[in-house]
Amino acid sequence: MNSRPKLTVVAFGDSITEATHQEPEGRWPEILKRALQERFATIDLTMVNSGVGGNTTREGLRRFEKDVLAYTPQFVLVEFGNDATPEPERHVTIDEFIRNLELIREGIAKCHQGITILLTFPPVIDQWHAYRDHEFYRKNGGQDACQELYRAATRNFALEHGMPLADIDLALRKEMAIRGPGDCILPDGVHLTQKGNQCVAETVMMTLAPEVEKWQFRVSVR
Repeated sequence: MNSRPKLTVVAFGDSITEATHQEPEGRWPEILKRALQERFATIDLTMVNSGVGGNTTREGLRRFEKDVLAYTPQFVLVEFGNDATPEPERHVTIDEFIRNLELIREGIAKCHQGITILLTFPPVIDQWHAYRDHEFYRKNGGQDACQELYRAATRNFALEHGMPLADIDLALRKEMAIRGPGDCILPDGVHLTQKGNQCVAETVMMTLAPEVEKWQFRVSVR
C-alpha cells in the first residue's frame, strides 16, 4: 500500500513551458521533477506539463479547466509571454493580462486550495528574433521592452497578492551576463537552450521547494 502523500504540480504556460526545443528529459518541468523527487523522496509526485506553444493568457484560460484544474494540483507554475503579440485580434493588454492572472489565481485557489507560483517571461534577444523588424515592436522599443511591461506586471501582481514568484528572467539575465546570450537563448532569440532550461528549473526549485516543505508539514499534522 502506498501511503506517501500525493503531490501534483502543473506547469501552465506557452512554448517556454512546453519546451519542445529540447528532448523530454531536458525540458525544465522534467528537470524540476527530478530535483523535487530527489529532495522530497517520501512524496508521490506528479508533474504535468500543460504548456502550449503560442498561447496568450486569454487562450490559456480557454483550456484552464481541462489542462490545469482537472488535475486538482496543489501547485501551479504560471508562465505566459505571448500576450505582447502584435496580432490585433490576439493581443492582450496589460489590464487584461492582470485580470487573467487574477482569474487563474482564483481558480487554482478554489481547486484543492492550490497555490499559484508566477514565473516572469525570459529575455528576448531582439536582433535574433524573426519579428526584429516588425513595426509594432520597432515603435515600442523592441520586443524585449514590450515584454518587460508584462514582466513588471507579473512582479507587481505577485507582490500585491503575497504570491511566490520565480523570476526566471532575472536569473537568465545573470547567466547571460557571464557567458553571453547564446548560453541560455537559442538562435531564434526566445526559446531556451539546455542550459537555459536548467537555469529555469533551478530558479523555480528555489521558490517551489519552501512551499512544498510547508505543504508537507500541513499534510503530516492532519
